[in-house]
Amino acid sequence: MKMRALFHTAHLQAQRRLTNLTCARANTSGQATVEFALTISIFIMLLFGFLGLAIVFFAWLTTVSAAREGARFVISNPSASDTQIKNAICSSSIMLGGNTTNCNNLTNANLIITTEPASADRIPNAQISVKVQYRAQVPTLGVTWINGSRMTFLGPIWVSSQAVMRIDP
Repeated sequence: MKMRALFHTAHLQAQRRLTNLTCARANTSGQATVEFALTISIFIMLLFGFLGLAIVFFAWLTTVSAAREGARFVISNPSASDTQIKNAICSSSIMLGGNTTNCNNLTNANLIITTEPASADRIPNAQISVKVQYRAQVPTLGVTWINGSRMTFLGPIWVSSQAVMRIDP
């Protein structure tokens, strides 16, 4: 009888230990889910931030290249019109369309090209300035309110570049 009571006591203790272990595991699985949700949200925000930064950097590099190409085109064709300069810039740039038909689709709301001086004042030894401004579309976080108005936390970003060259005599 004593042996049976001893066995029964050992069995109950083992069962309690097993129950405590399964309860502890059940509690930690919920904790892991909450930690995952918090971590993944921060990771996704960082990912979109780096993506936006890469888009803005690529747009800036594009404007630098486009301004140089525009200045080179004006140096080789001093009497070129603003439309010809814009077409030359767009045909040399992948982001700005890569050809003149896509370039015409870019309105002044997204692409502004300024050339100084005017074509009549372009004489030998004159400085030519070509400024390219481009509106880079970045991924944004936005909230739409009940009344339909929208608020964005990071909107399109304007990047610009300017190239100055001299017309050779």
